[in-house]
Amino acid sequence: MEKNSIVEIFCGNYPDNHITPNIENNPNFVFENDPAFPGVQLYDEDGNIVTVNSFTECEHYVLGGWDNTLYGTNELNFYNSTSMLLILSVFIYALLKKRKYS
Repeated sequence: MEKNSIVEIFCGNYPDNHITPNIENNPNFVFENDPAFPGVQLYDEDGNIVTVNSFTECEHYVLGGWDNTLYGTNELNFYNSTSMLLILSVFIYALLKKRKYS
């Protein structure tokens, strides 16, 4: 998926005449609040939360790997795998127990 389309999914359409600033070269860069931009909550893979208040800030965080899912994909995959393993273990135990007493 193209970077621009990922940004648009989480932040909305790019504003007219938008120029992405080179934030990496400016350690003192301060994002300016945009009253017309609805605040967006984003999460990183560790579960940290940030509320962004401008399109530029949202774009910066999304391109840095933040998204709007509470659990990062690694954590979600862990929970899904653990749940499936638990269900499979109970199922195999039940089959073996039934077979033993048959």
